[in-house]
Amino acid sequence: MDNSTEKNFNFDNWGLSKVWQFRFEFFEENGLPKLKPTAQYKENFKKLPFWSRVKIGGNLWSFFFGPLYFLCLGMWRKAISLLIFLVLIDMIFFIFNLPDRGIMVINALLCAQSANPAYYLHRVKKSKSFNIFEGLI
Repeated sequence: MDNSTEKNFNFDNWGLSKVWQFRFEFFEENGLPKLKPTAQYKENFKKLPFWSRVKIGGNLWSFFFGPLYFLCLGMWRKAISLLIFLVLIDMIFFIFNLPDRGIMVINALLCAQSANPAYYLHRVKKSKSFNIFEGLI
């Protein structure tokens, strides 16, 4: 869902907070944080200060509120998919009698990692996908 013909967005008038503007501008210039990111992404990500890398790499609200945060951002398709996926992970942990803390950590990290690229794709690229890994894979 890459609209590579549309470049150089000005996110000042989009009603976004400064943090979201920073994330969107970084994603627009360097691409999304895929499993195998581009060389430009890796290079520019390493140049950022620590807290800027934290802002781009994860989302604190999504870490704590998961699919509810996706709903608040208007990404209901991804919220439904994320909820189903998290329930499946929980069932696997239950079936194999794995520790409950592992479930919470996996769920929270998955939500935190996927929120920023998902919201970028939702707002900028007008993504209507149910794929929660769209910006990561």
